[in-house]
Amino acid sequence: MDKPQISYFVLTSDNLYARLQTVYAGSYTGDGPLSVNLRIWNNYQGTEDVEDLKNFNLVIRFLTEEDNALLPYVTVAVTDSMELPSIVEKNAAVFHFVDPISLSGEANTGSDEYYNNYVDITVTFDTGDDVYLKDHDLKSMVLEIAEI
Repeated sequence: MDKPQISYFVLTSDNLYARLQTVYAGSYTGDGPLSVNLRIWNNYQGTEDVEDLKNFNLVIRFLTEEDNALLPYVTVAVTDSMELPSIVEKNAAVFHFVDPISLSGEANTGSDEYYNNYVDITVTFDTGDDVYLKDHDLKSMVLEIAEI
């Protein structure tokens, strides 16, 4: 059986998920958080089953190493559930699912009814009043899946 096939989707202003390689979340001004809602799929519209994706973490880092000092201000939450605990290590924030999670590799049509194949998360950046950043000072951030 083939390995898991991971796809990332972003919730757009039309309230639809779009498959995008990059997302512009906005310009951070300190007036409020920047958030992006994502859907992580295993085997999106797959015609044959693949392996389930089990025991994984989400890893976030900034493309520019000096921006990694901002990692403590990034949070990840399972949509409508709970914020994931994280550890900042080796210039990355590693977010752990509190309850074990598995994304099914079952063949599917890509519709919402295949909820075992995906997880919805919200990634948020907010320094609150703790840090002063120049307007538009937030840089590029990367989200990766890391199997445990």
